[in-house]
Amino acid sequence: MLGTRWTTYRSATVAALSVLAVGLAGAAPARAQQETPNASDRPAMYDSSAFAALTWREIGPFRGGRSATVAGSAARPNEYYMGTTGGGVFKTTDGGETWNPVTDKYFGGTIGAIAVSPSNPDIVYVGTGEYDIRGNVSHGDGMFKSADAGKTWQFAGLADSRQIARV
Repeated sequence: MLGTRWTTYRSATVAALSVLAVGLAGAAPARAQQETPNASDRPAMYDSSAFAALTWREIGPFRGGRSATVAGSAARPNEYYMGTTGGGVFKTTDGGETWNPVTDKYFGGTIGAIAVSPSNPDIVYVGTGEYDIRGNVSHGDGMFKSADAGKTWQFAGLADSRQIARV
């Protein structure tokens, strides 16, 4: 029974291809007589002048490493903290236009988690130690807290935790 279906299918396919080939062969002379428009004659798919004002810019910190975590507060919609895998914590107050390191004088290395207090955006917690399962993950030195929006930092404990993935 399977052989009969295959033969019928194959016969129908061959017949359809034959009709298609005859149809294309018959249409070829008419198509050859038509003038093919040049690419410049065709209308543009989009207005390329809209992109003329765009320029490339770097929006992240230079050599901060991979971004491992980010946190912000609804109270300050343009302020964010970004934790990197090798450069500590960076902060932006202009929605990402510029980023500045805020932990260089206090701690650095890999960052696993950041949290901004919902009740007071000046209070920021940082858990150190990248948590990704990779061959080159560095351990951290515990938890740190800032009470002045990242201007200064205090050690908050958990020195032996090595990786803090969530605050």
